[in-house]
Amino acid sequence: MDSTFALEIFAAAPWGDEPDAIPLVLEDYPLFGDVSPEQMRKVLAPVRLRLDAQGGLHALADAPLRNEDAAPVFIHHFDSEGKLLGKTPLHSAGRGPKDESFIMDYAVDADGSCYLLERTESQGTGGANNRLQKIGFDGGVRWSRTGPVSKDEFDLRELKGTFKRLLMDGRSRLYLPATEHAGAIAEIDRDTGDVAHVYISDKFSSSVFMDARGVVVYVLYFQDLNRRGLGFFDPGQQRVASVVGGDELYGWLLYPVGVDSSSNVYACKDAAVARIAADGSINVIAELDNVVVRSRDRAIFASWLHSSGEQTLAVRVTRFSRGEESSRRELPLPEELDALKGTGWKLIHVDEQERYYVFGGEAPGQAGTLLVYSKDGELEKTTSPPPDLLPVESRLESHSFWDVDTRGRVYLPVTDSQGFKVLRLRAGSGS
Repeated sequence: MDSTFALEIFAAAPWGDEPDAIPLVLEDYPLFGDVSPEQMRKVLAPVRLRLDAQGGLHALADAPLRNEDAAPVFIHHFDSEGKLLGKTPLHSAGRGPKDESFIMDYAVDADGSCYLLERTESQGTGGANNRLQKIGFDGGVRWSRTGPVSKDEFDLRELKGTFKRLLMDGRSRLYLPATEHAGAIAEIDRDTGDVAHVYISDKFSSSVFMDARGVVVYVLYFQDLNRRGLGFFDPGQQRVASVVGGDELYGWLLYPVGVDSSSNVYACKDAAVARIAADGSINVIAELDNVVVRSRDRAIFASWLHSSGEQTLAVRVTRFSRGEESSRRELPLPEELDALKGTGWKLIHVDEQERYYVFGGEAPGQAGTLLVYSKDGELEKTTSPPPDLLPVESRLESHSFWDVDTRGRVYLPVTDSQGFKVLRLRAGSGS
């Protein structure tokens, strides 16, 4: 694979408590079952992205579990040009002092109102509940609905069941899919929170998206064929069509990202990004496994681990200027580390002298190794275990935190010690 793609900074904000900043949240890493003491470190918590019907972008910086005593939580709003418009506070949105909650999903409409799908648990009762809320731009609760979590029963009007996703179309219509319960999808009245209509799809899964037209797109597994494929459900027509994929599509559909306005599905596999058409055809549009933005000049560096020759692995670094690729650099792994092929070697930092910092080799019970290359690609330094990486490490968050706009541009959240950034990826002219 050798795709040409464009990568640009769409939005950015520093860490902090100021109006134009995003609160910094740290979490423990790695989460292996077997972790040696020298492996334990702090990393920046992911920031979850959502796009609205007008092309605006929204970012949620949230800890995995929180209660009323935790730090304030906000949804930060950016317009279609990437300008920060403000933030909506969520920390006082109807929680009790002994409640713990996790935001399963959220959506923002064209007016800036936020919709939260939460799972809450009271330390007093121990019972878990679903909660669906509408929060105004100012943080005020407009309405709130709750119902018990259940794997065996569901009632959309009582919010009983297991719910993981919210969907919104190009007209800001809100839907709640009960993806584990008979393919039921509720259209929610945004003014009251009531169930306006319930639709039933014959084929369904928990991996579900909605395009701007309101078409629901499922990633399906056909058990009798041991194949994956796609399902397209039109709520208005109450009709579902499906496509069974070939062998190659099975791996791609493990990690879907989102859909564009034509129901093309975007997915990740082996550090590559592809656009999958409704007929199941695959078009690889980019290769990258991490992104670094240098603070001095906002130069963008994307990395990709690949085979350089028959037996040698190398980290390829692509530099982007004004969104377009401007140069490439090959950083071969040392022979003694090359055997560790499944341990995620990637670029994590580029310093002011344009030295490249590559980290990898981390595994359960095994600390990783930091490699430092010169501007010319010569290996200068090897350190294991590495020093504290938090001051230098840039992290492209997991595909589950990405989003896709109507034109098929992929939005990538990146965190580093300087702040939060959103990179926008689009396929090159030849894709």
